Amino acid sequence: MASLLLLGLVPVLFALGMSIGGKYAFLVSGTQDGKPRPWLVWLAMATMLVIRLLLAASMEGYRNDVHTFQAWAVRAAENLSGFYSGGFFADYPPGYMYVLFLIGKLKELLVLPDGGSGFLALIKLPAIIADMLTTFLLYRLANLRFGKKAALAVALMYGFNPAVILDSAVWGQVDAVFTLFIVLSIFFLTGNHLASSVSWFVVALLIKPQALIFTPLLLASAIDRLLLQPVNRMWTRILVAAAAGGLVFMVGVAPFALEEGTLWIFSHYRATLTSYPYATVNAYNLFALSGANFTNETASWLFFPYRSWGTFFIVLATLFAFRVYFCASEETRLYLMGMFIIAAVFIFSARMHERYLFPVLIFALLAALYAGSMQLLVIFTGFSITHYINVAHVLIASTRGITHIPGNDPLLLGTSMANLLLFLYMLRCIAGSWSDQEGRLLPE
Repeated sequence: MASLLLLGLVPVLFALGMSIGGKYAFLVSGTQDGKPRPWLVWLAMATMLVIRLLLAASMEGYRNDVHTFQAWAVRAAENLSGFYSGGFFADYPPGYMYVLFLIGKLKELLVLPDGGSGFLALIKLPAIIADMLTTFLLYRLANLRFGKKAALAVALMYGFNPAVILDSAVWGQVDAVFTLFIVLSIFFLTGNHLASSVSWFVVALLIKPQALIFTPLLLASAIDRLLLQPVNRMWTRILVAAAAGGLVFMVGVAPFALEEGTLWIFSHYRATLTSYPYATVNAYNLFALSGANFTNETASWLFFPYRSWGTFFIVLATLFAFRVYFCASEETRLYLMGMFIIAAVFIFSARMHERYLFPVLIFALLAALYAGSMQLLVIFTGFSITHYINVAHVLIASTRGITHIPGNDPLLLGTSMANLLLFLYMLRCIAGSWSDQEGRLLPE
C-alpha cells in the first residue's frame, strides 16, 4: 500500500500543486506588488532542508549506492591520494572524492558508527546542500526577472519537487551536485564569462562524466562568439577559458595522478563510460519501450545493434541541439538547448540509468522562466512526474531484492511512452518558438 501511495499519490499531488503554483507564478510575473515578507523565503528554505534531513536519516535509500559512498568516504579519509590504488572499486572521477574525504573526516570527528542514521544522513548531505543552493540560485534568477513574489513560487516548484527530493535525500545519489555546477557553468556562459563557465563545467566533469552530455552548449557558444566578434580577440578569450579549465582539471587530478600515473585519468574515464554495456539500465526510455531493459547493447533491434542506434540518435540530437541554439532567442537558447539535449540523450541513447534525466528538471524550469512559457512549465511538470515514477519504482523494487525491472512491466512501458510523448511535445514547443521573432514560445 505504501508503495502504491509513493508511486501514485505523490505525483498527483505534485501535478495539482504545479497547476496552482505555476499559474500563480505567471499571473504575478512582472509585478512588484505584494512582495512576500523576507522571512517567508527563509521559512520555505528551512522547511525544504528539514524535510530532506529527516528523510535522509530515516530512509536507507538505494543500498548499493549508499554503502558504496560510505566505503569510499572511509577510504578517502584514510588515504586520499592512494584512493584508487590496490584494485579498489571506484568508478567515479576524482572530483567527488574530495567531498567524500571531508565526509569521512567529519565522520571520524563526530565518531559516527558505520551503520547509524548519522552517517547515513551525512553521506547524503552534499546532494542536499546542492539542492538548496540550486533552489536559492533559481530564486535569485527568478527575482531578477519576475520579482520576489513569483520568484518564491518558482523556487517552491523546484525545492519541494518530489523528484528532486527523492534523488538526493532518499536515494542518496549525487546528480544534484554535478547538476549544480552545470547550471553555474551555463549561468556564467550567459553572462559572457567564458573562463568561469569552462572552470565550473570541468568541476562538474570531475564529479560525474555525464557532464559531457552538455559539451555542445559550450561548443555552440564558442562558435557563436567566433562568428559575431573579432576573431583574434575571441580566440584569445577561448584559449584563456580553455587554459582555466585545463588548470582546474590538472589541479583536481594531480594528487591521484602522483600515485596512478599521468595518463591514468583518461583510462579511468574510458572504463567508466564503457561500463554497464546495456541498451538501458532501468531508464524508462525508447529502448525500455522496446523491451530491452538490461539487454546487451550489441543485441540487434530493427536490423542494427542498440549501441549503433544510440550513437546515431546522439549525433542527430547534437545537430538539432545546435539548431535550437542558433534559432532560439539569446535569452532562452542555452536553457532550451540544455533541456533538449539531456532529454534526447536519456530517451534515445544506450547505457542510460534511471536517474540520468535529473538535469532536465532545472533546465526545463529555467527555460520556462526565461521564455515566460506555460507550455515549458507543462514539460517541467511532466518530466518531474515521469522521473519520479522511474526512480521511485526502481528504488522500491530494490528493497525487495529486484535490481532489473522486467521488460514487460506495465509501469516501465507506460512511463517510457510518457517520456517519449513529452519529448515530442517539447519538440513542438521548441519549433513553435522559432516562428516568433522575439523567440518567445507561442501561446497555448
